[in-house]
Amino acid sequence: MAEKGAEPTNRDIMILLQNVSGRIEVMEKKMGAIESIEKRMGTLEKDINKLWVAMEERVQKVDHRVTRLEDKVDGADIHAAQLSERMQQLEKERDTLRDNVSYLQSQSMRNNLIFTGVTEDNSTGNEPPEVTERKLRQHLQDAFKIAHEVVDTIRFERVHRSPGSPISGKVRNIVAKFTFFKERETVRKLWKELDGTLYRVFEQFPQEVIEKRRKLVPQMKEARRLGKRAYLAYDTLYIDGTAVKA
Repeated sequence: MAEKGAEPTNRDIMILLQNVSGRIEVMEKKMGAIESIEKRMGTLEKDINKLWVAMEERVQKVDHRVTRLEDKVDGADIHAAQLSERMQQLEKERDTLRDNVSYLQSQSMRNNLIFTGVTEDNSTGNEPPEVTERKLRQHLQDAFKIAHEVVDTIRFERVHRSPGSPISGKVRNIVAKFTFFKERETVRKLWKELDGTLYRVFEQFPQEVIEKRRKLVPQMKEARRLGKRAYLAYDTLYIDGTAVKA
């Protein structure tokens, strides 16, 4: 370099120009790198914009599907509620029909009584109905203490043994359908005559009514133990005039 106060030589000027040129080259390289980064950033920004647009479309599709599913769920809930209501209605109708059938069956059995313990002749197969009726009439005289001439006037529509094949050593019940309800009641009300014997007499009911009566029997016995007036009528228990359902 030139001394202080001296004019710079050509050599000094060349060195300075070289330094400046080197710095310019470095700056140009940095500027080129910056331009490259800017290009990459521009490309990245475009890719991000594309991705954002794709995500927006995807989100919109998902939102649409969610909305459809929510509508379907709401519709399913409404349909399920309607089905549940319909099922409840059908169950009520079924119960009503079942009660009606039981009532019709009980009406068809209204004049019937079941007698237990009456000897059965099944040595040669089923006991003929006329033999069963003859045995029943004799049973009404012997066990129920009904006069012979009164028994002879009682009219039956049908007298038969309980359904099923006869079994040796076992006695099937007798089912008697009285022609007149009044005569049936006359016989039924003499049930106390059977106390102390092996014989019993029962009204005949459909199986569903029998199940309901069976459930009410413990309550009836408890009420009677407490000194209350309790009795069963069809499928209802009455305790001191209050109806109790099974």
